[in-house]
Amino acid sequence: MIDSRRYNPGKLLPITVLLAIIVSLSFQGSRGLYETTEGRYAECAREMIETGNYLEPTLDYRPHWSKPPMTYWAIAGGIKLLGRSEWGVRFYNVLAFVFTALAVSGIGAALWDRETGVIAGLIYASSPFPVFGAFAVSTDTLLTMWEILAVLCYVRARHASSQAAGKRWMAAMWLSFGLAFLTKGPPGLFPLIPIVIWHIQNRPPLKLVNPTGIVLFLLTGLSWFLVVCYLHPGLVSYYLGTEIIDRIASNSVHNPEWYKPFTKYLPVLTVGAGPWLYYGLKLIKQKRLFSPGVLRSYLKKGDDKTFLLIWLALPLVIFSIVKSRLPLYVLPLYAPIALIVARGICTAARNSTELRRVLIISTVTIFILIGMKGVASVFPNQNDMRPLYTACKNMGGADAEFLTFYRPKLYGLQYYLDGALKRASFDGKEPWADTGVYSILENAGKPDSRRYLFITDRDKAAVLSETIEKSGVSFARFNSGKYWVIFAVPNGKAAGPSSQ
Repeated sequence: MIDSRRYNPGKLLPITVLLAIIVSLSFQGSRGLYETTEGRYAECAREMIETGNYLEPTLDYRPHWSKPPMTYWAIAGGIKLLGRSEWGVRFYNVLAFVFTALAVSGIGAALWDRETGVIAGLIYASSPFPVFGAFAVSTDTLLTMWEILAVLCYVRARHASSQAAGKRWMAAMWLSFGLAFLTKGPPGLFPLIPIVIWHIQNRPPLKLVNPTGIVLFLLTGLSWFLVVCYLHPGLVSYYLGTEIIDRIASNSVHNPEWYKPFTKYLPVLTVGAGPWLYYGLKLIKQKRLFSPGVLRSYLKKGDDKTFLLIWLALPLVIFSIVKSRLPLYVLPLYAPIALIVARGICTAARNSTELRRVLIISTVTIFILIGMKGVASVFPNQNDMRPLYTACKNMGGADAEFLTFYRPKLYGLQYYLDGALKRASFDGKEPWADTGVYSILENAGKPDSRRYLFITDRDKAAVLSETIEKSGVSFARFNSGKYWVIFAVPNGKAAGPSSQ
């Protein structure tokens, strides 16, 4: 073990917090909102603020029930605190990332000692996968925080100094699971599976079913679902069918192919570890964790190693079986990975040299990751809606109406435009369409018509240009970067088209 008399790990906890703040806060507002996920979540939160309806999420001012409202509330809170900017939209991720690193450290300290806890926190805070997960607007970094806090509360309950303290920690665990459920629904309860198995294996005197905790879970996790399902009875079948059954069995979801767990999950759980992959592979070799017999022996022991293996393996199996697969789904599993690697480092270490080495590696890695985030902030990307918004505003004017042509989404652009974006098809009959190009072009010939800006990508630009030209309405064509084309249709008619 590390000699804490020569090198006090407790002094490194503030450094861990500082590094986590620096790496998560850096360039968090320097990059525009990406399509589709970031734009969708930001626009939902903006519409909540605009309408004042925080109970029923909307997207494009239409009901949007795909996720519970916790993430929208968190984004709205950041916007109110820091303004309607990218900093405000992503600020909740900074807090969630820092608290998750602290929770990982707390679990390591509760299971083993402060040295392991500090190293686990440093590993988590300096791993590319969690860092870049917190650089993107989604439910997953926030969900990870609630899940890891729930596990921390359970571990603290198991190691509480009194039965009363244990009950309080157990109640806090159920509260955390309730908040996780309010963030993403059933996936927020996945860590409860290894907790139940480990609890049954060890049969501690403290009861897992805590009356106060169950009440807190019902109030936080289920109350919103019960209210909106009461107000909108059709939501029950929607949640059961679309959000649960379809994600498990349907081929219409993200990456349903059988091999996708290997291409979506394996890279982020290995390469996403950065330099800590070396320590992980070294541990697997030393402990022969590639052997089924060795793994079975660990699972039978019922100790902390059993819990970490179950915590990592069971949710990963579930995520692999379920047909909807995205890399960030497995972000919460990086906590047990960080703890396993940290324990391996501390078990092999004989003095403070290893802890010092961990601090150096994590610090250097964090500044490399900051540089990578900086490059990503300025690197051109078709999904970045801020440059497109700047081009639209420069061309629009006070009376302009903004429309997308056969682009049903672009919610990030809608966020930047304060919701003033419509979606157009040729005749406007598609379910997602707000209007039709033909009717707009007819209106464009009238003296009191507005200035219209059509936004489309390059592969649809030719057909839109031909349609406007045939209508006899004058227009100007502008290329916005490498990806987008904007057609400006001014008031009234003119003899023919113009382009730029």
